[in-house]
Amino acid sequence: MIGYATGTDLTNKYGNVESIAFVDSTSILLSGDGIETKKRLLPRDDFEKSIDDQGFILRRAQHPHIELTEYQKLTVTSRLMYQSILKELVSEGYPATTKKTYDELIKRVESQHPATIATKHPQWKTVCRHWRVWVQSDFNDEALAGVKRNSPVRLNAATEAFIQHYIATVYSCNNSAFKGAYYSNYKREAQEASLKNNEIQIASQRTFYRRLQELTDAEKLANFKGLSQAEINKRLTTLRKRIKTYYAMQRVECDRVVLNMCLIDDKTGLPTPPISLYVAIDVYTRAPISVVLSFEPENSAGGLNLLRQIFMADSNLTMNGRKPTTLIMDNGPGFNNRLIKKAAERLELNIHYTPSNQPAKKPFIESFFNVLRDHFFSGMKIETQSGETSIGFQSYSGKRTNPNSLDTIPLAKRADIKVSDFTKLLNIFLTEYMHKHHKQAGHTPIKKWNQSIIDTPMPSFTYDQLQHCFHVSRAQASHKLQQRGTIRCLGQDYYSDELKQLYAATKTDMELGENPSVYVFHDDLDARKVTVQATLPGENNPVEIVADNIDHHDTKLPVSFAELNGSQTLTQLGIYTETFSHTPTGHYVGEITEFVKQKPKRKQHRGPKVASFNKNTKENLSIVERIKKSHKVNELKSQISHSGEQDTYADTIVSKTREMASTRYNDDEGNEKQW
Repeated sequence: MIGYATGTDLTNKYGNVESIAFVDSTSILLSGDGIETKKRLLPRDDFEKSIDDQGFILRRAQHPHIELTEYQKLTVTSRLMYQSILKELVSEGYPATTKKTYDELIKRVESQHPATIATKHPQWKTVCRHWRVWVQSDFNDEALAGVKRNSPVRLNAATEAFIQHYIATVYSCNNSAFKGAYYSNYKREAQEASLKNNEIQIASQRTFYRRLQELTDAEKLANFKGLSQAEINKRLTTLRKRIKTYYAMQRVECDRVVLNMCLIDDKTGLPTPPISLYVAIDVYTRAPISVVLSFEPENSAGGLNLLRQIFMADSNLTMNGRKPTTLIMDNGPGFNNRLIKKAAERLELNIHYTPSNQPAKKPFIESFFNVLRDHFFSGMKIETQSGETSIGFQSYSGKRTNPNSLDTIPLAKRADIKVSDFTKLLNIFLTEYMHKHHKQAGHTPIKKWNQSIIDTPMPSFTYDQLQHCFHVSRAQASHKLQQRGTIRCLGQDYYSDELKQLYAATKTDMELGENPSVYVFHDDLDARKVTVQATLPGENNPVEIVADNIDHHDTKLPVSFAELNGSQTLTQLGIYTETFSHTPTGHYVGEITEFVKQKPKRKQHRGPKVASFNKNTKENLSIVERIKKSHKVNELKSQISHSGEQDTYADTIVSKTREMASTRYNDDEGNEKQW
């Protein structure tokens, strides 16, 4: 039975409205306002039976119409967006006010309204309060209007996203404290951006300063000297929350970390130099999109290889195809060099360099390095086929700046992991990392990446499409183009039909017997193709032709010139592989063939070997005879040593003689001689 009381309005079977004037336990007095109705007294049982039979229909309470201001109308629209989806969830069986329902609500709102990704969502309790008001008003939308009829102007989603991205970039790349210059440059860039997107507006100076201050205050706390590692991590977490991004590849941080660890070369079986990792991480998804293993000091080839790996993938690590909007790099020689800048120009990428020795300018990559040290180098479980296990790498000596990581055993002697096994384990670790839920970030990187690809579609590229953009090095000033359309660069031959046509077009202006000169640009770590640049007769702008390696054009993975020319020295390796496929298990566990046990090398002694005790006993030598024999050996060693010193002295005299000034004299025939 529907509830009713004095004052309740009802619609009778004639369509007229009657009101309950009086009610007690036995009867009800109705006061009508139609022609066919007038005051009448009905038994309560008959009245309730008429309600059940739809003879009377209870009318819903009429809410007075409120004249809403523009601000209130916007408030109703924004709140109704959440409440309407919440109503759908409730109809599906979700409890209206639980945290689980709220989390699902936010996911659906962002899915149906992608612009909300760049805005701050209402809190859980706020959504519950609005739901209660809306339900009690019988789902009257105007009840969602706020009491305040006016409010200061707020930034829309496009403006908020632009100002946050600009401030985060300015903060990362500058040390200046002059806020006025930042704001002037912001206005100029916002005005240019508004030509492409008319929703972008210029924020006020006060709003800009407030956003900038939030970030700089967090940075000052993170850079405070004398903090423990735990406190530094806590403050860097606060700083990361201040830097906001809104889609995958909007901000990519790059850096290099040097590790106290050596590996075993698969080919030679000898320890490698200490390793380092070049890493690029996407801030929005926390996905490591590029990793390079290096055995060299920091150089331009490492940074260029890291840039190349961004556009590569394998069956385990599938995040590729998008160009980064902004690359954040430091001023080290691996990143701030001519090759990186030239490749970025050809790829149409924006690079911003951070000031030196300020890791807080790149808080996300620094946080990922801590994850690598703790969960990979020190925490990953390594199993062998024979049943051996190890928690972490026993050959890893910890962070260099940590006094507890000092070890008297040289790194080379501690090496027990092959390079191939290490890259496999790193690939497994990153695959598991991509499929784990991150508590601080609040999401799983691979899910966040896939959702961003759907929400913010952008052009996608493969490495093969962009391979020519990495041809930025020149082996020599110019090369000679051959009649067959071939060119030779660093010991490799390249051919293209267009080169043959180019030869025919340029040969007419060359002297008889002389081949045309062209410029050849290559990539040291990918010898499959080169770019030939030449200017046609009568033209001012040069043309570029991509030529294939005659012998290795069909190789799937990049191969370096050094490798093709027979060099056995390890320099750099990517982590992508097609030799195995890993299914995420939720645990950082990997399997290798075996731990390498290095054979100890005995020091080679110079001169004759002293007889052992067993040998002297076998020859039945007396004590006196043993002493005389030992003296003879020592005397012979001394002679050898003295002879070596004399040889060194003689070599020195000869070299000094050769350095002396030449002397002239006349022979018997009067001819002048020089020696």
